[in-house]
Amino acid sequence: MVKEFLFEDRASLFAALASDCRRHLAKALTDRGATTFMVSGGSTPAPLYEALSLSDLDWDNINVALVDERWVDKEHSASNEALIYRSLLINNAAKASFVSMKTAAKSAVEGCTETEVLYQALPKPFAISILGMGNDGHTASLFPHADGLDEALAENNRQLTAAIMAKESEVTGPNTERLTLTLNGLLQSERLIILLTGEEKLAVFRQAMAEGPVEDMPVRALLRQNKVPVELYWAP
Repeated sequence: MVKEFLFEDRASLFAALASDCRRHLAKALTDRGATTFMVSGGSTPAPLYEALSLSDLDWDNINVALVDERWVDKEHSASNEALIYRSLLINNAAKASFVSMKTAAKSAVEGCTETEVLYQALPKPFAISILGMGNDGHTASLFPHADGLDEALAENNRQLTAAIMAKESEVTGPNTERLTLTLNGLLQSERLIILLTGEEKLAVFRQAMAEGPVEDMPVRALLRQNKVPVELYWAP
């Protein structure tokens, strides 16, 4: 269920992926009239978002939402929402509807109920979910051995979102309180795309493909399921 698309350089990677996303989003709009584009934060996907923002798509009928968010205000430097507004919701894509994952609640646990209602209302299936992966094997905010991880990955959990309290590390930084799509939420996607750059990340991905506990590298939950194909897009 894992397809790999490996490129010689990042320019080729982002050109190919942007073209592929444009085609799929256009098809989803034709098929259903409205669709949802799930996105990740971080610096890696920014060139993809900037390219897509220029696309001549029916952005009025595209809903954009995050696969995960740190529990910080959108003015915070660590806010994924702020990054999406800077890199994707510009140019033509400024017409898209954005559904915030962060609420005014004091904690992710308290805010999850409101976010769940908003996410349940999004058009499904989600056309595309863009994901990353950390050197610790996390994806979205499904961090190794985090509080809330077991519930978020449980096959019988029908919630789309879950609160996570990660264990602080070099990967998490100080913002360990998160909200994330659950495994069930991720599997509402037609396409799951893991976007990685660099030899180190590819080595971690190979490690995740090998045997080992899901709790140690939660991305394994996606790589081992057989409901939605996972696509790896990688360049050095």
